[in-house]
Amino acid sequence: MHGRRRNWRSLENTAKIFPATSGKKDERVFRISCQLKETVDPVKLQKALDLCVEDFSLFLCVLRVGMFWNYLEETHLRPVVREESRPPCSQIYFRDQKNLLFEVTYYKKRINFETYHALTDGTGAMQFVKSLVFYYLKEKYPEKIQGSPQQVQFDATKAELSEDSFEKYYSDQGKGIKIPKYKAHQLKYRKTEYNTIHLTEGILSVKELLSTAKSYGATLSVYLTAVYLCAIAKDMREKQKKKPVALMIPVNLRNYFPSDSVRNFFGWIDIGYDFSKQSNELEDVIAFTTKFFKEELTPERIAARMNGFMRMEKNPFMRILPLPVKLWGMQVGAMVSSGNGTAVFSNIGKISMPQECRAYIDWFDFYTTTPKMEICACSFEDNLTISFTSCYAESTVEKNFFRMLTEKGTEVRIISWNAEKGGT
Repeated sequence: MHGRRRNWRSLENTAKIFPATSGKKDERVFRISCQLKETVDPVKLQKALDLCVEDFSLFLCVLRVGMFWNYLEETHLRPVVREESRPPCSQIYFRDQKNLLFEVTYYKKRINFETYHALTDGTGAMQFVKSLVFYYLKEKYPEKIQGSPQQVQFDATKAELSEDSFEKYYSDQGKGIKIPKYKAHQLKYRKTEYNTIHLTEGILSVKELLSTAKSYGATLSVYLTAVYLCAIAKDMREKQKKKPVALMIPVNLRNYFPSDSVRNFFGWIDIGYDFSKQSNELEDVIAFTTKFFKEELTPERIAARMNGFMRMEKNPFMRILPLPVKLWGMQVGAMVSSGNGTAVFSNIGKISMPQECRAYIDWFDFYTTTPKMEICACSFEDNLTISFTSCYAESTVEKNFFRMLTEKGTEVRIISWNAEKGGT
């Protein structure tokens, strides 16, 4: 007797590159954690996870190899909670193996969700984590946590949650728009052993940071972007400043196109600053960044970027190429484009939870593997967590960055310095 044919779905536009480029230097895994105020109960966490995957059944899939593209196929596998034992963001996707593309672990007071990026983006993952934490607290404190997990989820049907929003919103818009590209400065620090990620995390007051940002007439994201650019430049020799410092900044496309999908739906902008020709003063970098964000973060220019990548995928010649040729092409393209950026800054913004849950949570944090250097940021209540990950053994840029913030009156509490030890 033959079993029921399993459902499958193609990878979204930005997700297609992850199977081609993941490897020892970058496993393409990211983590979102929730730090609680009490030690995690693994039995109740497992019950919460069992409930959570019912709401996010599209995450129950494995990555398969097709003739023209990789694709995701539903699976009967179910996640099992375990105590954290490997370094953060260790390999999840194993070629030729049928395994889930995410896992949930715990360590003391911390609940961790890690996922292979081909499964979802930061927004989709955060939807899962918020639901998981809600279910857990409801299991732990049933008399105090009331209501439904729907209050922390998108108000969407399963079809809307599983929508490929790249396909839905693709158009010919923006063909003539020129997008900035740079031959950027590359960091040259000593690499870590065994390709482990170097992690540095700090917690800051949102109120303090906002006050400083407003004193420059800037938003929080603009202020942090400018400080990041300057922190990198502080350690550059004059000869190195001939190339601009360029940051890739992921953009949540749901802010520009109506979508409740928990699949990948993000784009990015690249900001470059030439410290050899432009002012090195922070206030001038902030002014430049403010202007750049206003010009680039518009629906028209964001659509132009998204449609440009979709056009490559839709190219008739590209579509008929067999998968091995496509993978080779994407690997070559990734190597060539790696010179366009110096580092990455990803901010998933403010995380909210129901009032009755807040008393049990200290903070959330978010970080990812990277072949270069990346800042990931998120906030909960007054705690803004800024997480640096890099492939470098030195912490020069991190120290410059946090020192610049403290010099402007923002207190920084360092909560982690080494990802290899796995703890906080």
